[in-house]
Amino acid sequence: MEIPKNPRRGLKILNSWGREKMDFVPIDPKGQRVNVYVCGPTVYDSAHLGHARAYLTFDIILRILSDYFGYDLFYVMNITDVDDKIILRARQNYLFDEYAQAAKDMSKVIADIQEAVETVKAKHQKKIHALENDLKSAAKKDVDELKELVSNEQIKYANVEAAEKSALRFLEEAKKTKKEGSDVIQELLRLVRSEISYLLDQREGSRVNDLSIFRKHAAKFEQEFLEDLENLEIRFPSVITRVSEYIEEIVTFVQELVANGMAYESNGSVYFNVAEFSKSHAYCKLRPECAANSKLGEEGEGALGSTGEKKNQSDFALWKKSKKGEPQWDSPWGLGRPGWHIECSAMSGELLGRNFDIHGGGMDLKFPHHDNEIAQSEAFFDTHQWVNYWMHAGHLHIKGKKMSKSLKNFTTIRAALKSHSARQLRLMFLLAKWDSEMNFDENSLKEIASREKQIKSFFSDAAAALRDQKQPSQINQKWSEADKKLNNTFLEMKSNVHEALCDNLDWPRVMKIISDLITEGQKYLRMVDSKTNKPAFKPFLLNEILKYTSWMLKIFGLIPSDRVGFATEGSGSKEDAVKDILDVFVEFRNKLREEAKNSLRTKKADMNRIMKICDEVRDDLLPNVGVRLTDTKDGSKWSLDNPETLKREAEMLRLERKAAKDRAKQKLIKNIERLQAEAKMFGDHKIPPSEYFKLVSQEKGTYTRFDESGLPTHQKNENGDEEEIKKSTRKNLSKILKKYQKNYDKCTKTLAKDSNYVEVLTAKVSKIQRQITD
Repeated sequence: MEIPKNPRRGLKILNSWGREKMDFVPIDPKGQRVNVYVCGPTVYDSAHLGHARAYLTFDIILRILSDYFGYDLFYVMNITDVDDKIILRARQNYLFDEYAQAAKDMSKVIADIQEAVETVKAKHQKKIHALENDLKSAAKKDVDELKELVSNEQIKYANVEAAEKSALRFLEEAKKTKKEGSDVIQELLRLVRSEISYLLDQREGSRVNDLSIFRKHAAKFEQEFLEDLENLEIRFPSVITRVSEYIEEIVTFVQELVANGMAYESNGSVYFNVAEFSKSHAYCKLRPECAANSKLGEEGEGALGSTGEKKNQSDFALWKKSKKGEPQWDSPWGLGRPGWHIECSAMSGELLGRNFDIHGGGMDLKFPHHDNEIAQSEAFFDTHQWVNYWMHAGHLHIKGKKMSKSLKNFTTIRAALKSHSARQLRLMFLLAKWDSEMNFDENSLKEIASREKQIKSFFSDAAAALRDQKQPSQINQKWSEADKKLNNTFLEMKSNVHEALCDNLDWPRVMKIISDLITEGQKYLRMVDSKTNKPAFKPFLLNEILKYTSWMLKIFGLIPSDRVGFATEGSGSKEDAVKDILDVFVEFRNKLREEAKNSLRTKKADMNRIMKICDEVRDDLLPNVGVRLTDTKDGSKWSLDNPETLKREAEMLRLERKAAKDRAKQKLIKNIERLQAEAKMFGDHKIPPSEYFKLVSQEKGTYTRFDESGLPTHQKNENGDEEEIKKSTRKNLSKILKKYQKNYDKCTKTLAKDSNYVEVLTAKVSKIQRQITD
């Protein structure tokens, strides 16, 4: 590739085209403007954390380019709202809802479920067998990819089996409990929704022709996706391009490719001619090893396929003739719809022209999507370099597998945000290189919570320390050796941060440097003057560290920085600013006054109640107005944060305290059980050992004669006649008596020391029971 000879700023990025780090130089002759296109979502369902990885990654990349390196970005993202996945899911949802509403006959529903499960199983088995056959003759370079496809299909098959078992268990339980009616049918259908939807689409998908059904489905998940971006605090692009709004441009693009001989019409569909293109261009620039991988190519053609005959196996659809049950638009080749790859070429070309700087997307888009984009765009613009830099974000894996809807191993963004903040998710992705795979598990999120706490504590402690400082004119400003040392460390760290960002945006390294800087800052905060025993840090130097750390965290999106316009006096009165906090203060004061009045009446202060009121302010009231109160050995300190973040922290703290309280309660209950067992032992060992078996005999009429120690020697048999006890039985009875003797001696010895010991045990039990109740 050719790098423009324009101003450069030291940045090197990994270019998927060439697979090496290259100097980043914009096309703009001034070296200032950077044009970016990122592949957006196919809006057929809720976005999951795998999608969040890609979009948060590019959010961070673009923030660094604009906020750190100072480039002016023109950022375009597409929304795929016309696609096989959307068509299928919209049809299936429509048909499922229709079916579920009409379902009344349980026997028919069960028969349909059985057919659906077998149909879907057969589909996956067929794919598995075909892939396994391909593996036998596969080239070495394709083996791993084919094995992955086989494994994925096996997981899908196992998911169908799991759904089937869940449905059977539910039916058995319903039969046992004699549940029946509409609710049972609806719950049963919910368990096998995916399978029954597939069957219904196979039967009746062709009759769903209302374009509004597809548009409504896509619009719903597009809106959800945009809300997810906002909730993740991801900056919106400059432009969003929606496929359904660029049909005319897509048709024109395809027409040009047909006109210049790079595409051909076949039975109402239009295909790109890879063989013709390859005569003058290189096909598969990003993943040349996949050029002949027909399986991956088929994946890119979509589940609904197309109607025409291809000239070459590697040719791909630009325009698909619409079949019954598919949306359609007019074209020179009849009613149809765009293929997948064509949309990005046409829409980016419309806004960014024949050559632009950066094209981004997930790692899985390299082939066939991006390689096919390159081919059709180079053919259209008659160029050999359509995009200068290709950037691909690494996947998010869970238990070794890419997070995916089809594998059902995903967590939606919305579900993740219920238990973790947007900042915590962003922090998690900042700990992995943007172009590498990363694994997701709860342990990684626990580590993030620890990192977040370190950052918060530093800002909170520093703010409190600076608030307590005198005016600068009243402080000794002469630097000590410790001040000089920290400053040198700080400047070196800033240099290292720049070096890391220039080296392919190595933000995990930057986060490590920032963490080390915070550690040094915390040590500096705790420095004490040996003569005055007062803090020895220099406020100006500490402020420099705080400002720089905040600036870097803002660049990464961990601290909000998107205020538009000045914060003016008219934007909020002083009353608005303090109202909520004063409300908390008044409520706190009212409760304390009430408690003081009670103390005056009873002449006794309830200190537990007072402490509880103080804890309520810290845990329940102040978090709601964005104030964090932290108790330390030196008193309480406050800091400000997002109320939602603080509420989440307070809820986690509440759960931790509840868990601790439950553990303490269980400990008390075990203590009661131990004390009660001990008290029972005293009750069970009142009589002397020599009388023990005699008492047993009186109650049961078992033994007739005893030796001098009280051990039975004779007993009544089944006929009521006396007989001598067998030697083996006497041996067992002797063990019982010895154990009784041991416990009796222990009880006697204890009571000799304290005749009220049993009463003491009973009193302890009562006291602990009151503790549990309180």
